[in-house]
Amino acid sequence: MEIEQQVDLRPYNSFGIAATAAHFARITGAADLRAALDYSKQHHLPVLVLGGGTNLLFSKNFPGLILLMEWPGIDWLNETGLVKVACGENWHEFVMQCLKKDYYGLENLALIPGTVGAAPIQNIGAYGVELEQFLVQLNALDVRTGQWHSFDHSACEFGYRDSLFKQPRGRHFIITDITLQLASEWRPNIGYQALRDALVTDNPTPQQVFDTVCQIRRNKLPDPAIEGNAGSFFKNPLVSQQKFQALQAEHPELPSFETDDDELVKIPAAWLLDQAGWKGRQRGSAAVSEDHALVLVNPGQASGEDILLLAQEMSSSILQRFGIALELEVRVI
Repeated sequence: MEIEQQVDLRPYNSFGIAATAAHFARITGAADLRAALDYSKQHHLPVLVLGGGTNLLFSKNFPGLILLMEWPGIDWLNETGLVKVACGENWHEFVMQCLKKDYYGLENLALIPGTVGAAPIQNIGAYGVELEQFLVQLNALDVRTGQWHSFDHSACEFGYRDSLFKQPRGRHFIITDITLQLASEWRPNIGYQALRDALVTDNPTPQQVFDTVCQIRRNKLPDPAIEGNAGSFFKNPLVSQQKFQALQAEHPELPSFETDDDELVKIPAAWLLDQAGWKGRQRGSAAVSEDHALVLVNPGQASGEDILLLAQEMSSSILQRFGIALELEVRVI
């Protein structure tokens, strides 16, 4: 394993933000990981784990050691859909391989960018499905002690776009693999309205669901290779039933989604931002997508600070107009 110095991070973040890592290592296995962590301790360096770079924003240069997780491996453990997959595998390609093996459940999560290791941190979700519905356990290395730990589903403390590993008390764990229990029998999950409306049949095949999800995402989200972005920049806010009813009285067309908590309602952040007129607007070198108000873009020369300032202005406008504080979905470094 080689430790590189002063590495340009533009190829490693989907915003295409110009930033530099003081130290940089590619991790392809346990030996690389341990060697890199030993290097960081010897030189007293902060460590940042990087997968696909699709859910973060560099606001400045990183002074420590970045670990690019390129750790490969998929182990199909049995014929009932139990599979163990390493952190460096590309998520979308993994979903495609599951489909080829006739293991079902992840079709709704197709085309989500990034690597497998990042998926449980964010508890990725789309079109009525979340990763936690399939996760059996995961393995992670504790950076502080150098010890390996296994976490079952409960120990991961999953929430909406959240988990133990996203919290300060869990960020010292580096996820190295996850084990999922998928289904060997096909039962489509098409309860999400936008997905159901886009399907050409009420009894779709797995491939039809997969293809439809990909089409929706491609139509809705700009391609990072053309226009730098990290997908949805804000989470959909959760509000109390009382707050929702008050908003609905003023805005009868306000859409909403049910949650597992009867006292909470989820409101689309994109709708709030649309109402505030943010779609297509630009501030300095940063902009909001012309097609989706929830997506901030780098047209070419924006800095991380440019993007962050635009996001703060957008969030402030929603708080002032609707009394709702938007929470970032993208991680700011």
